[in-house]
This record gives sequence, structure tokens and C-alpha cells, in this order.
Amino acid sequence: MRRLYFELYVQQGGNVVTATREWIDEFSRQTSFLDAEQIGEVVWELDAIRAVIVTHVALAAPDHAPDMMWTFFKLAETVFERTAEEGWDVSCVFDEACADLIKVSAHAGTEPTVFAEEVLAAVASNEYGQYNALVRATAEAEPWAAAYLSQLKVLLQQSLDKQPGAKDGTSGSRNLKLQLLQDTMQGLSIRRGT
Repeated sequence: MRRLYFELYVQQGGNVVTATREWIDEFSRQTSFLDAEQIGEVVWELDAIRAVIVTHVALAAPDHAPDMMWTFFKLAETVFERTAEEGWDVSCVFDEACADLIKVSAHAGTEPTVFAEEVLAAVASNEYGQYNALVRATAEAEPWAAAYLSQLKVLLQQSLDKQPGAKDGTSGSRNLKLQLLQDTMQGLSIRRGT
């Protein structure tokens, strides 16, 4: 129903950005528990929102697309808190959104430092697994978004260097944040073959 409203609104000359934000807001306000059958409908709607951001918003207002995609990722809580289902299909939508985020960010001309800071913060707050594919997608985008990957590696290394125990091997080097940073950096190295 929300997708139909969106399409009608846009066909009548409505603002794509406004319509998409309203769609996301309405979706995020849903509170009912989702069973296995309903989760399929939610996956369909999530994927439709993702596609609208990548196609309609990115073309009509490229500067708004990256922020809107970051807002889209916040919908993970809305979905995963409302179901006991495993959510593999939902995760697939967010995995695809990770690759889309890089495309819309590059298209909008997002500064590499800004992008890398947002990715680092996202990976650190990956409570529902919505950012699981973000580092991989950034590494795979290297041929056409090399500055994003390069800046992400720089920020990761700086973060590793600032952690207590990072250089001296003390017990502080095993804290959760440091382990996350090390795993992320290793993941980038493996994916790039370096």
C-alpha cells in the first residue's frame, strides 16, 4: 500500500525525496510482531525502498541519496526487533544496500574522509548485522571508488594505533573494539589480496 501511494504521489509530480522519507518514516513506526509469512512482505517492501533510493532519489537528488541510505539502515532495528525469524532474506536486502551506499555516495561526491568515518562508526554499531557486507562492498568497489577504500584503511589503522595495548601486546589489546578493528582491517587485506 505504501509503495502504491509513493508511486501515485511521484507520478502526480510530488517530491521524490519527501515521498521516500515519508515512506521510511511510516515503515519505521510499525510495531506489530511479524510471523514467517509477514516477514516476506516486509522483505519485499524493504527492497522496494532500497531500490527507490538507488534509482529515483539518486537521480532526482543525488546529494540526498547517501543520507537516505544511512537512514534506511536504521530500519534493521524496526524489523529484527519485531520477529523471531532468522531474517536471512532481510539480511540480503541490507547486504545489497551496502553496495548501493557506495554507489550513491560516489555519485553524490561524498568526501572519502566523511564516507570512511561513517563506515567505521557503522561497523562499530552493527547490532543487527545490517552492515555485515559494508567492508566487503567497499573493498569490491576499489576499482571505481579507490579513495573510499584508501581512506577507510587509513582511519582503521589510526584507530588501531590509538587503542591501548595495540603496540605493546598487553591485555588491553584484546578489548572488543580493538578486535573489531583488527578483524575489519584483516578483512580488507584479504579481500584485496594484500
